[in-house]
Amino acid sequence: MNTTPYELAALAVAAVDGLEAVGVRGPYTRTADFQYGGVVDAKGRRWIVKYPLHSIAGTMIEAEAAIAPPLLTALRDGRLPFDVVRPAGFVQVKEGRAVTYVAPMGREHDFEDLTEADAHELGRALAAIHQLPVETIENAGLPSYDTQTSRRRLLADLHDADATSPLPGILRRRWENALEITDLWDFEPRVVHGDIGSDQFMWWDGSISCVLGFGSAHVGDPALDFASLVSVLDEHLFDALVESYSNAMGEEPTENFYNRVVLISELALARWMLFGARRGDAEIVDEARAMMDDLAAEVEADPDLAPGPTWSVSQATPAYADSADDAGFTTFDPDGLDYSDDVDHSDGLGYSDDVGSGDESLDESSAPSAS
Repeated sequence: MNTTPYELAALAVAAVDGLEAVGVRGPYTRTADFQYGGVVDAKGRRWIVKYPLHSIAGTMIEAEAAIAPPLLTALRDGRLPFDVVRPAGFVQVKEGRAVTYVAPMGREHDFEDLTEADAHELGRALAAIHQLPVETIENAGLPSYDTQTSRRRLLADLHDADATSPLPGILRRRWENALEITDLWDFEPRVVHGDIGSDQFMWWDGSISCVLGFGSAHVGDPALDFASLVSVLDEHLFDALVESYSNAMGEEPTENFYNRVVLISELALARWMLFGARRGDAEIVDEARAMMDDLAAEVEADPDLAPGPTWSVSQATPAYADSADDAGFTTFDPDGLDYSDDVDHSDGLGYSDDVGSGDESLDESSAPSAS
């Protein structure tokens, strides 16, 4: 059931002391996890209300609330080149707490429309997140996973998905093989955002003005934050992103890093199916199964792909493959869906000064992912 724009506005009034709402403002968005609405107060300030649609989404709002103070500390210390969401108030709802915050400056920019300069900017933003001290996560009480725990979590999800609805055999063997390669999981755990998608970044004048949706943030595998990008960005843009990321980090990604990126992006299909099964959403399950069947057919047609996902280019020249297939990985993307590794927790609305007041536009979206 949808919560109306006026009901969302009422929640904002209840959540923030002294907020005098004078109107609602679109766009209004509903995802698999959250519903959003805009509110304008008597001083002309614009607010966003974020309403959880299930208990997992409610838990993510609590994680965002917990990490907000250390992120703001990092911002003040000059560690972040972009703003972050500042929760202003909460109110109890059925599935947890709804949060209200001042609408961030900027607007969304679809990753499929990025320029090379935008890709460089995104790479620098990811590096800034990955360079945050692990205390940012620890002080917020959020999870921290070492290399083997990261691997075991993916393996557990794979087995759970297979038990829920048997996976194509060629994919299950391909993924299990990769998850059992010890050297592949040799990485330095870093702070990761955990839910990279175009809806999590607000842009202003060519720069990222705000990063949203840190509800899946944790210490873990930095490859996770690239998994949704490898299937949605053209190769020259992905190369530009990695170039700026590498320059900011002061080190080149290893071949194992690239291989984990590809593996995680593919495993997102199984995790998406598992998410749908746990939600009792047959449409999500069927969608994920159809995509896995297509991917299985593609892998079966090329025996070289069967042993496991690989990025079979030299570490020094990943930018010069002519196509995804030439690079030795599969970027299967039917119907424009991207394979983000976590649930599509769309955390931002692209408010700008030219948004029409009072227009309601409901965009129901979902992406292959899981929490």
